[in-house]
Amino acid sequence: MDRVPTVFISAGEVSGDLHAARLVEALLTRVPALQVWGVGSHRMRQAGVEVRWDVTRYSAVGLLEHLPGLRPIAKTLSEVREALVATRPDVVVLVDYQGMNMQIARAAKALGIPTVYYISPQEWIWGLPGGCRKVAEVSDLILAIFEKEAAAYRKTGANVEFIGHPLLDMVPPDERGALAHRLGVDVAEPIVALFPGSRRMELSRLLPPMLEACEQILAANPRVQFLLPVASPDLAELVASLRAKRPGVGVKLVSDVSGMALMRLSDVVLAASGTVVLEAAVVGTPVVAAYKIGGLAAFIAKRLMRGAHVTLPNIVMDEGIVPELLQGEANGARMAEEVLRLLQNPGDRARMVARLAAVRAKLGTPGAVGRAADRIVERLGASQDTKEAKTLA
Repeated sequence: MDRVPTVFISAGEVSGDLHAARLVEALLTRVPALQVWGVGSHRMRQAGVEVRWDVTRYSAVGLLEHLPGLRPIAKTLSEVREALVATRPDVVVLVDYQGMNMQIARAAKALGIPTVYYISPQEWIWGLPGGCRKVAEVSDLILAIFEKEAAAYRKTGANVEFIGHPLLDMVPPDERGALAHRLGVDVAEPIVALFPGSRRMELSRLLPPMLEACEQILAANPRVQFLLPVASPDLAELVASLRAKRPGVGVKLVSDVSGMALMRLSDVVLAASGTVVLEAAVVGTPVVAAYKIGGLAAFIAKRLMRGAHVTLPNIVMDEGIVPELLQGEANGARMAEEVLRLLQNPGDRARMVARLAAVRAKLGTPGAVGRAADRIVERLGASQDTKEAKTLA
């Protein structure tokens, strides 16, 4: 590669920002001269990405919840398209965030820029018929992180490779004693970690009933300790204001500690349904999942779901391993009931731990990020060879 290789990368959510950052770190290890720019947030910036646009604050689930972000995201899309035309990066890498990234993929396809989808849209879980095919049509390569995902895209004729799940590379070392000392908690007493989500609307809907659940749990066992990580600096004020409404709970706010490290320290995790539930499965900590969205969005989502389960561990195994408290069931009483069951019933706890180990075994082997980086470097080389050939022609 004589000329400086360039990659455009796009992630629009907190979780995507993390996975994209780790991918970029692996890419720069392999190609130190690589220039990476695109859409992301603070973790990608720390990894060496020139972040020109940050839309994480507009990330939302639901129909009405998306409305405030439509105009700024549309503006970002317009600017991204112009930048792709002007700079013609060697490869476009898209990380999750279907709504915006699918439009970027179409723009890149029209320009003939090789496009790699890493952590693809979950059309294999839910969506309209033909959704997987639409993703395949605009992706030169799909790097699948689930076996079922790879199988679904393979049926469309997509160029897809199952690389395993990147969470397997993120399991922290067992440093519970040191972390407990740092956070001021006692590992001899029960610890519950709260993960109410990384979006403002998720926090507003889930943290209040979670804090109510904490009060009920404390009524049953005053020795239980609660940890609440702040997903991003932008959410710190909202989290603090919601916590202040229930000062008697004594929840410890935690920052600058990985979520998986907190899970490893905890006896039970109470989490918003999403990737964080799978993180708990990988770590092996019993978890209770909850979720609330708007009524219309829930009505539509129920009809788009392709299976009986919502959380990823349950989908991977096609069985109800993790309790799913959805909509009206996502209330303080039910949350407290399920958390207390896992704290107080050793048999239920042991059964869940065993099934979570089976989930982890289904996620492939460690090294997914490195394998993804290798495939992208291969695309970089092919793209540069094509550009040089056109220049010489």
